[in-house]
Amino acid sequence: MSRKLHDSAFRLLKKAADEIDKERYKKAFESLDKAEKIAEEVKDPEISYNLLFFKGFAKYRIDELEESLVLLGKALEISWELFSKEPEREDYRSFIGETIGSIGDVLSALEDPEKSKEYISQMKGIFEKAVLGFENLLESDPENPGYLEKFLETIEHIGLCFEVGELIEDAAPLFDKKFDVIEKLIKSETEMFEHLSSLDDSLMNFGSLCEEKGYLEEAKHVYDRAIEIYGKVLKKDPENTETKVYLSYAYRYLADMYSDLENLEKAEECYKKALGLLESEIENKPENIPVSENIEVSENTPFSKNIPFFMVLADMYKDSGLIFSDTEYTTKSRDYYTKAREIFRGLMDKYPDLFGDDKNLASSLEELAELFSDIGDLESAETCYKDELQVYENLLQKEPENPEYSLKLSDVYRELGDLFAEEEGLEKAKAYYEKEIEIYENLHPTDADKLMLEANKADTWNQIGNLYAEEEPETAVQYHERALPVFQEAFESDPENEFFHEGLLESLTTLGLLFKNNREFGKALRVYERVLEVQKQLLELMPPESSHEMEHDHDHDYDLEHDHDLEHDHDLEHDHDLEHEHELYLDMETTYFELGVLHSELGDEEKAVEYHRQALERFDQIIAEQFEDPELTILTSGKAFLLGMSLLEKLESEEKDSSVARKYYELALKTVEKLYETYPMNLGLQKMLASFAEQIGDIYRDVDKLEETIPEYEYAYKNLKILSEKDPENSLYLHHMFGALNNLGIGYSVMDQQEKGKECFEKAFDLNERLAKSTPEDLGSLKRSFMLFNNYANLLEGMDDSETAEEYRKKVEEINAKLAEEDPEWDSSLEEL
Repeated sequence: MSRKLHDSAFRLLKKAADEIDKERYKKAFESLDKAEKIAEEVKDPEISYNLLFFKGFAKYRIDELEESLVLLGKALEISWELFSKEPEREDYRSFIGETIGSIGDVLSALEDPEKSKEYISQMKGIFEKAVLGFENLLESDPENPGYLEKFLETIEHIGLCFEVGELIEDAAPLFDKKFDVIEKLIKSETEMFEHLSSLDDSLMNFGSLCEEKGYLEEAKHVYDRAIEIYGKVLKKDPENTETKVYLSYAYRYLADMYSDLENLEKAEECYKKALGLLESEIENKPENIPVSENIEVSENTPFSKNIPFFMVLADMYKDSGLIFSDTEYTTKSRDYYTKAREIFRGLMDKYPDLFGDDKNLASSLEELAELFSDIGDLESAETCYKDELQVYENLLQKEPENPEYSLKLSDVYRELGDLFAEEEGLEKAKAYYEKEIEIYENLHPTDADKLMLEANKADTWNQIGNLYAEEEPETAVQYHERALPVFQEAFESDPENEFFHEGLLESLTTLGLLFKNNREFGKALRVYERVLEVQKQLLELMPPESSHEMEHDHDHDYDLEHDHDLEHDHDLEHDHDLEHEHELYLDMETTYFELGVLHSELGDEEKAVEYHRQALERFDQIIAEQFEDPELTILTSGKAFLLGMSLLEKLESEEKDSSVARKYYELALKTVEKLYETYPMNLGLQKMLASFAEQIGDIYRDVDKLEETIPEYEYAYKNLKILSEKDPENSLYLHHMFGALNNLGIGYSVMDQQEKGKECFEKAFDLNERLAKSTPEDLGSLKRSFMLFNNYANLLEGMDDSETAEEYRKKVEEINAKLAEEDPEWDSSLEEL
């Protein structure tokens, strides 16, 4: 009777496994429930194990992950009991290995490292016992390939569990065990390809995790050992192509690690080794083989079996160039990228039937074009995009009714247009944008798609309009006005569609700016009133938590990159007219601000004051809501500052009351001060405070309101001094301290506070000497001395110390002569300084 029950249970388990494979889970669980009743009666551990395993596996397949882990955890306990008693049995070795592998798969699907750690902690003891069990088994037969391969598989599964739980210190020692097993397998006649492939996957995943979490020594150790292992395989089999590829990958991973550490010399050295391996393989094995049957090309066309090597080689050249892309050595990037491009072009020319319509190649060309663009090589970027066009044109020729390829062509033309738009190549950009529109016009969409297609055309009209914004604003207006009704109709049909409402807002805000710049304030006012209507409508439709989020990136560090040492000109990277601050989401606070400015231009100060009040209230509201999120708060306060600064500069240059502009500045300053109190270790906030004050001081200085400059430069200097004390080697802080002191010296001198002015100039002398020591070959120190001595001489004359003033005048003349000799472009006029 017991034998019959045993057989019935296994038939039910097999049936359940088949049902799981066919995704018929209800039937699978029915079979498992029946098997469970038999298991309760016969008490067979093998049946209990399989029952728990298949239940856990089925739960995994239907995404009931935590239930799956509980069941697999119980299966693991039984599998260990079986394996520990009879480790020689192949099925028991498979039980424990496969169970741990399934646990790893479920943990990966869970995508929660913290929860994974909790489950792993309950199983870790059995993991350790399993490793020890295999090691004991191998003592009885150290060279047994079956034992070694199953041990290797089990180690890999345990390693995956640790990696998913980000338990690097537990995972790292397993790699050494894995390498030891692989070395033993090398000595046997075991087929190594599968093991080396698995090792490469582990290297890539574990190495990335180590680098991400800062375990660089552990990453380097496993890379070095892998390189050692691959070397031993090649010593035994020098012609092993696969091993050469994996060795090149290991060098590539090592190169990426060195690149992250900014050790570019080491990174390039590793990439060269990787490239050399692939290049030598291609050179040594140029033979051709018939193309695979699954590639549709002309019959019996021969193709080199090294084609995959060419693709990997091109990819590796691309990555080699990437390590120099953000450095001064961009010519190296260009050389490596060019090698990659030559390989892609060569494959297209040599094997047009295979690569002429290869979507993967098209994607690689697009990525390469972007990399060329990033280093400013527009010609090469354009060439890559044109090659990509060729691929999609070939695909379209094969399937002329397939709109996917037409739309891909339009995407590439958009990229080409954007490429030259960014570099002010107006005619080229326009030609590419018009090609994009031509494709849209030749499509025959369904009624459902027609509006989206029209919106795409309108979006391209906006892009063309942007090209003309500065040189021909009237032409720009025509394009944006052409796009506006299309987006208006699209928005009315589907206001929640992001593309539609972004397009409508872009059309409106760009028109508003063009009208404003052309002093057509009435037109601009009507446009911004419509912007406000749309934003209020969107605010009702969009969740409150997303209504203030800005979908663009800014540099929040405010690294004081504007120069105050010599030119004393707030030559900021952002434009004070906010022409470059118009994003697709022009927030309501900015719209209120613009309406305030426009009403002021039209002479309605009462309305202007009301709109500025609403803008400031909204800023207050957003900051209060966002304050727990420092990054968003910095964004919002930075925007308030930029608006206030632009308005302050405008009103001061027009000799108008600027008190409303200061409210934006004071709001931003107060917010960042409060943030700094909360996060006193964040030096970026202190840099912002110094930068804010410097820039406001510059505006007052430029309109000769020197009394107003003094509190701003004093505030800036106070913050800069604290920053410099925390980082004495940072010359940037010294430069800005020098600029603040020089401006303070001038301000105090004019305000009849000569002693204070003298004190500031003398502090500036000391700073200039420190700066000169740090960069002795730089003429900047002489130029600063020229300016500072001249200002100091003026102060001394005001203090009736003509004798000392004359000494400094002579020093100024000597410095002027030296600078004229050493710098052909030197201009001694103080206006230039």
